[in-house]
Amino acid sequence: MNKRTESIVAIANGETKADRRRRIVDVFNSPFPPDVLVTSSVMAEGVDLHRDCRHVIHHDLDWNPSTLEQRTGRVDRLGSKALLSGRPIVICEPFVAGTQDEKQFRVVKDREKWFGVLMGGRVPQDEVSIDQIAMRSELPEALLNRLSLNLAIAPSVIAPKPDNLG
Repeated sequence: MNKRTESIVAIANGETKADRRRRIVDVFNSPFPPDVLVTSSVMAEGVDLHRDCRHVIHHDLDWNPSTLEQRTGRVDRLGSKALLSGRPIVICEPFVAGTQDEKQFRVVKDREKWFGVLMGGRVPQDEVSIDQIAMRSELPEALLNRLSLNLAIAPSVIAPKPDNLG
């Protein structure tokens, strides 16, 4: 790295000592360089990166949308630059088209939508989402039955009603 690159890019990973990581976070949350912070999972929890940042690039996707949300949460906080400026957080999830990378991207996005539905959101209604759902390969019925969980309350689990109240 040249001197200019070193001043605008900081790297924090498992080899970065804790006190250095704290200093990187403090400076990153200021209007001064570094402008770019490249980090591994060492900055995944308990780190606020929101004061002077509103861009997140997930250079390695995860199969679990909650993991991506957790990472984005480092920037999406009360008092964040995005909130104070009235400009949105920009999230980039790049992938290489036509590879396993693209498949993983599509799976995680699909999971994210259906998780939203399970949490009370709406079933996707736009044409693109409906087309994507229609193009998915269906799971074989036997496999679907093995993977499904019946969360209904079984009659034997429900406490019997007393015949009399006396």
